[in-house]
Amino acid sequence: MLKLLKTYQKLIIVLIFPYLYLMMVLVVPTNYSVTAPGDLTPVDQFITIDGVEPVGDFNTIYVYSYDPITAFQYFMLYNDTTMDVYETTEREKDMSWQDEYRAGQLSKLVSLKTSLIQAYQLAMLEDPTISMSTEYRGLYVYMRPSRLDELKIGDEVVSINGENYADHTHESFITLTEQNRYQMTIKRTDGDSISYHTVDYQKQPDELSIRFLRNDEIVSSQPSFDLPGVNNIVGGPSGGMMQTLSIYASLLNINIGDLKIAGTGTIQMDGNIGPIGGIRQKIYTAKYQKVDVFFIPEVHYQSILDIEIAYELVVVTTIEEAVEWLHENVN
Repeated sequence: MLKLLKTYQKLIIVLIFPYLYLMMVLVVPTNYSVTAPGDLTPVDQFITIDGVEPVGDFNTIYVYSYDPITAFQYFMLYNDTTMDVYETTEREKDMSWQDEYRAGQLSKLVSLKTSLIQAYQLAMLEDPTISMSTEYRGLYVYMRPSRLDELKIGDEVVSINGENYADHTHESFITLTEQNRYQMTIKRTDGDSISYHTVDYQKQPDELSIRFLRNDEIVSSQPSFDLPGVNNIVGGPSGGMMQTLSIYASLLNINIGDLKIAGTGTIQMDGNIGPIGGIRQKIYTAKYQKVDVFFIPEVHYQSILDIEIAYELVVVTTIEEAVEWLHENVN
């Protein structure tokens, strides 16, 4: 064996480099990520309302994201116009897959609560028997530098520098986090156990800031609701607009007919429809799934003008505009 190895040593060396290169191309990750077209999820899989039958075929939309991709995947996907190949962000590099999942689940929970609040408030204007009361409860920790392992995604921030959320509006409370150094009191729920911790935060040079989400508690509602989809694997806040429309239409029993409606866009507490990621991939997904109507935030409209669209595209800036479209075009 040793004699054979010595005899063919040069050939082995020559052949091993292409092999190693091929393995590197196929296996070694790059600094790039990709977003690909995904699928639809019926809104009624996320939210059920007591005594209220869901109306219409309302769908949220999700895309597939992979990071990091290999060099081979990069070369295969880069020129595919249905894909978005981009350099992995510093935030993505710093987050573990567990934290990415937790952040996605948290943002979905906040989106579902905001959708319910907005839909009920709008429906109350049409039907006084519908009601909902809410209380502001401070902030959720949404994203944070990985070095802060004493701070968990989903922790509730109840005071900052000794100032309690109850003494602030959301706008004034979150401004307290705009300093480079502050102390937080956090509430952490683990099953039936609740604990409180103090975390001192000092922002490091060139470090990404902690990001927070608003924490509103729904105290009571008529009719009551349940969130069966809060623990499924699909995460993120981009279903907010469609969740709100579906809840609103169901509460008022608006006849949508046989329209297949989908869309994307976050929902804010002021009713504004916010931007989302993967807009082009979601446009393609709607095309592949043969939807009839697709709602998008106005902020994304210019970026999808080159895509051939075979369905009605509804561009909105507020949830009120989306609701108005429903009243004018269906029922």
